[in-house]
Amino acid sequence: MDRNKTSIIVLFLLAGFFFIAIAMVFNTSVRRNAVLKREEAVEEKIKYLNSKDLTIYWIGTVPEELESLKEKINIIKPGEVRNDNMPVRTSSFRISVKEEDGSKKEIVPRDYSEYMILVINTGDGITDDGKEVIRNCIADNGIPVICIGGEACNMVGTLLIHGAGYSSDYSIFYKLSDGYEEPFLDAAAVTSGGMDLAEELTGKISSYIDAEAAKKYSEASSRMSAAVSSVIDAATATTEPSESSDISASETQDNTAESQ
Repeated sequence: MDRNKTSIIVLFLLAGFFFIAIAMVFNTSVRRNAVLKREEAVEEKIKYLNSKDLTIYWIGTVPEELESLKEKINIIKPGEVRNDNMPVRTSSFRISVKEEDGSKKEIVPRDYSEYMILVINTGDGITDDGKEVIRNCIADNGIPVICIGGEACNMVGTLLIHGAGYSSDYSIFYKLSDGYEEPFLDAAAVTSGGMDLAEELTGKISSYIDAEAAKKYSEASSRMSAAVSSVIDAATATTEPSESSDISASETQDNTAESQ
């Protein structure tokens, strides 16, 4: 009897271990599938962004999860922020400017992308001249900026006289014509980085481009409607008889009747 009881207990233990193993394999598979779905969703957004006339000027470190988006990213080291590698405001025409030493400097128009975004996830190593370039891009040329993390938020917030003292998980979006949106990204995604940050960032940038495209379409439609209305008004004005013409015709008929 004792031997039978021991055998039964062993069988129950083995069965328990078996079900635990099955559950662990199932949970691992579920987690893996969830990760794959997230990666696929991020890649879909990246594919969408890659199809746009977009340039992202990134100051700092780009997450490896955004590797396939790098064809749209200009990675700029903090100490190398300059006028010639940033989307600063520039002339629409080619002009010559006379320098203080008497020499002439040629200012050539730049061919910028339709959509431009400045992303900053560091505040260290940027020179004073580099900070002035960043300020020019944001405040003078109207380039939207995404600040990720306290260091970047403090640096840009100080430049724009918006404030400082932000926490390490904070984020800011700012565009000259639209103002501030903060916090812009989920704080947990900013802290954890990796796939969480890539997922959050690609979603936000995609939404921004969708909104900008809709705005441009609306503005173009309004201009077209205004142009069509002007044409219709002009055509109506030339085809309808004027009041003075009606009066002249009436007076002519009266004069003819009197002479008869």
